[in-house]
Amino acid sequence: MFCIPIIAKDTDEALGKIERANHIADMVEIRLDTMDTFDLKELIQAVQRPVLVTYRSLQEGGVGTASCESRVRHIVAALEQGADLVDVELNLPLNWRKKIFDVRSDSGIVISTHIQQGTPLQPELEGILRRSLATGADIIKIVTRAQVWEDNFRVLRLISKAREQGREIVAFCMGPAGRVSRIFSHLMGGYLTFASLEKGEESADGQMPAREMKEILELVKPCP
Repeated sequence: MFCIPIIAKDTDEALGKIERANHIADMVEIRLDTMDTFDLKELIQAVQRPVLVTYRSLQEGGVGTASCESRVRHIVAALEQGADLVDVELNLPLNWRKKIFDVRSDSGIVISTHIQQGTPLQPELEGILRRSLATGADIIKIVTRAQVWEDNFRVLRLISKAREQGREIVAFCMGPAGRVSRIFSHLMGGYLTFASLEKGEESADGQMPAREMKEILELVKPCP
């Protein structure tokens, strides 16, 4: 499944990109941290695919500088407006995370970890996976930065481990060396992979345009 992030400064710009993404995405992510102003209700209603709402902090690779209180307020508002999924960072303090989990209703929660500096060794990665599973979130997301080829394999191993526990997972690497993991994650049963609407509209380093990624996957997918 392809998720296209919407990177925009305001509601009008985002609406134009959502209209384009509706034609090629399996899921659309609204990145609130990139926006100076937004009408969350209007944005969610404009998406014709399942919608994921995210406020990514600076620490996790986003541009958001809001307090924990403000971040939680935005995510709770997204739940109230009918978002299919919301992203909650694992490093958000437990008392703030609980406020989101307590009002989740029928929406799903993605518990996410983004490691910008590199890729930890396998024991540490599996420890992050265990802590993520323990939150009770519907979907786990663990993304690291690949510095060497082997980093991709360590992260991709998490897919089978999460699925053994009956949980969906998003797991791949950022950066030029991590591009291959975005493709193999999809082939190995990862819940979704992220691709940009167009070149230059990436939400993370190493992200490829959706049309380009779909062409690559068409070439490498297993024969029926």
